[in-house]
Amino acid sequence: MTEFTHPPDWRWLIGLGAAGAIAIALSYAFARGRAGAVVRTACTLLRLLAIAGLVVCLLDPNHVRKILHPHKARLAVVFDTSQSMATVDVPGGRLAAARAWADRHVIRGLPKGVEIASLTFSDALRRPSNNVPLSPTGSVSAIAGALGSLLAAPADDSLSGILLVSDGIETTSQSPEAAARQFRRRGIPIHTISTGTTNEMRDVILEQLQVRRSAANDAPTKVALELRSPGFKGSNVTLQIRRGKDVLAVRSLRLNGSNQPVELEFTPRGKGFQVFEVVASQQAGEWLAANNQRKFALEVVDPSLRVLYMEGTPQQASSPMPEWKYLKDALQSDPGIKVRVLYRQFGNNGQYLNTVDADPATGERAFPVEHPTEGFPQSLEKLLEYDVVIHSDIRRESFTTNQLDFIARLVEQHGGGFVMIGGNSAFGRGGYHKTVLDRIIPLAMEGAYDNEATPTQLRVPANAWSHPLVNIGGTPENTRRIWTERFPTLYGYNRVERAKPGATVLGTGDDGVILLAVQQSGRGRTMAFTSDTTRSWGRDFETLWGEPIRRDRGFDEDNCDSRYYRSFWVNAVRWLAAGKSGRTNQPVVLELSQGYGSPGDSVTATVRIRDTAQRDVPNAEVSLFLSTGGLSNLVATARYDAASRAYRATIPMPSVGTHILSAVATIRSNRLGDDRQLLVSEVIDRELADLRARPDIMASIARASGGTAFDVATTPPDNLGATLAKLPPPTEELRRTPLWDKLPWLLTALGLISTEWLLRRWRGLA
Repeated sequence: MTEFTHPPDWRWLIGLGAAGAIAIALSYAFARGRAGAVVRTACTLLRLLAIAGLVVCLLDPNHVRKILHPHKARLAVVFDTSQSMATVDVPGGRLAAARAWADRHVIRGLPKGVEIASLTFSDALRRPSNNVPLSPTGSVSAIAGALGSLLAAPADDSLSGILLVSDGIETTSQSPEAAARQFRRRGIPIHTISTGTTNEMRDVILEQLQVRRSAANDAPTKVALELRSPGFKGSNVTLQIRRGKDVLAVRSLRLNGSNQPVELEFTPRGKGFQVFEVVASQQAGEWLAANNQRKFALEVVDPSLRVLYMEGTPQQASSPMPEWKYLKDALQSDPGIKVRVLYRQFGNNGQYLNTVDADPATGERAFPVEHPTEGFPQSLEKLLEYDVVIHSDIRRESFTTNQLDFIARLVEQHGGGFVMIGGNSAFGRGGYHKTVLDRIIPLAMEGAYDNEATPTQLRVPANAWSHPLVNIGGTPENTRRIWTERFPTLYGYNRVERAKPGATVLGTGDDGVILLAVQQSGRGRTMAFTSDTTRSWGRDFETLWGEPIRRDRGFDEDNCDSRYYRSFWVNAVRWLAAGKSGRTNQPVVLELSQGYGSPGDSVTATVRIRDTAQRDVPNAEVSLFLSTGGLSNLVATARYDAASRAYRATIPMPSVGTHILSAVATIRSNRLGDDRQLLVSEVIDRELADLRARPDIMASIARASGGTAFDVATTPPDNLGATLAKLPPPTEELRRTPLWDKLPWLLTALGLISTEWLLRRWRGLA
């Protein structure tokens, strides 16, 4: 085929040809010599042919030859060689079965011109050595990483398609689907071949363990978990809860071969943050033993109400036991109340009092209020270990100003309870109307001489019979009898001015003097008993408020069961402690994104801090400490995140072992609180932890890239090779060869011109 490089407009070509022909004809018509018409015509034709040849050369004629270049298709066949591909859940094992299937039904059917690039991957993409069999030994399945490496291949190694052979297990945190979408943008489909079954291996697996964050000491506690047992239907397993070497609970059950919820009950003992473990007995032929156990932690707390009881009455000659023992025993008749006793060591004139410093029945020590280490707490933190403080005739000089302030804060800010009992060192007589305690006591106190040693009978106001401190009889009738018929005479009291606004008067004496009143004070509660519980004003109150033990004997201290005395004080303490013991919201709460992990992983710690009104505290300093084997190290400082309204920090997973992560919150060195969580670091073989094939993941990879998903077990082998490797059409090349500069053209032009010139000269034409 011939083409001209400078083809003119045909109208111009015709016009110029016609003009040239006319000019040549005229030149011969008016020539000087005469020749015949034949000669003139021949000369004209020769000259026209020479001019036409020159025009053709000027148009740059080229010989055009079409050449077809066929393309080669390059298909990458990528085999997963991780350990899971060695699983023999299909004939020959996953890798061997998939490789044989791909070779038989895909690779052999590829059309000519398709180049195969064989690759393998586990943790990284590799090109296998020739004649070396593929070995599924890799500890990681990084499908996303392998696809990313292919995506970064040089342009001269571009692919027309990828054949991915795997069981679909991805053990990294990357997304294979995201990498597949990048291939779709480049027009490179990923065809997937899934191998392996979705059946679980024969295994017993503990998971989804749930337990409360805290539990009461010596109280039954439930642990809920899910037990999976594929392949072991009908087998028996023994579950244990252990703490160290101690077995705390045992349960045997029959496995159902699937998922079954299980509850275990155990009783934690002691106090503090304790680590426990649920263990399932190993079965013969079980795939993994590492998932037969699961650790958890509990903050074991003492749920008992703790009472700090301070008694100022010394030992009396007429009393068979210490004066403080009556009230202590009354309160501890309730197993949920524990009492710590402090006694008054000095009288008002500074002399030592006749005191008893040990419980004659138990040997439990009692210490002076002023004792530097065992006396009244020297810090608010120590005082907050108690729910109720009972102040019975303790002189003001036994306390520092700070200690009195701690009592007020225990009540008002932290929901505790406070009782003041009458005596010569109580109320106004003790000078407490000039202290911070005046703010929380429900009565307006008089001056320094308010004590009166006058007998009186307590009377319950009409509006007070339903109050918990009064309603101790079970029925209204019995309650009235207890207070009107059985309540003994009181032999003195501290005279007060009046009840404060908001206070409830529960008992009055003769001439209307207030003997018993209570009040809500801030978050806590307070009580004032202006008489006494001991041998002076309350000698009958502590010994004769009850029923006779034997009806045939006289009613005295030895023949009284003091049941009403006990009931009253137990009710009083439980009512007073309701604000503190009922609080379930910790000021500091630590949560972890995961409690189990491997070294090198990271854990997100979230710390929430709230004040007593349950408002977020955004200006605290939060430090995170990691404790292992008794050693504690600062590992991070959490920063406040306004979006989540919590403090957050990323903690690198420590070395293998059991660790405790603690969050401590402070504001200007004042401790707000702390919380702890268990952190278990272990070497987890994610590749073998769950060997179920993931054909859904393989299908999503193919779908995201525009490829086709196949399965060794279910896909019919219908000439898949030709389907997967469609060759692109060949590229056309037009090769041009110039013709105007060829020798024949030149010789022809010279021949025509020479012939015309010779003919003219022969016939005498000018």
